[in-house]
Amino acid sequence: DTNEADLKQRREIHNGSLQFFNAPAVEAALHGRILVLEGIEKAERNVLPVLNNLLENREMPLEDGSFLMAPGRGSEIAEAAAGGRRLLPVSDEFIVVALGVPVPKYPGSPLDPPLRSRLAARSVL
Repeated sequence: DTNEADLKQRREIHNGSLQFFNAPAVEAALHGRILVLEGIEKAERNVLPVLNNLLENREMPLEDGSFLMAPGRGSEIAEAAAGGRRLLPVSDEFIVVALGVPVPKYPGSPLDPPLRSRLAARSVL
């Protein structure tokens, strides 16, 4: 089961200090990789709006205070950097592939309509 923290960052303590490490979804977004989400019908309900916002707006707030945003907003990134905020551009090459089974035929939660509209469906038998 995927939760919101699985998409963003994990916290670890090293030598007595707290450090944040990007989750695979953040790394894929930053470096233009393909993110494969298997079992999307099992994702927790609070994950779906976060994932939808990343797909639609290319935005996601991160636990360390930084913020993923669309690459076309370069002037905002420069202004934020001058103010000490970390705005990180999402790569134009970033792609999400979500795999799931049809619900209610199989157990799971149906995708919410905004997220479902971001994905193309294919039936594989």
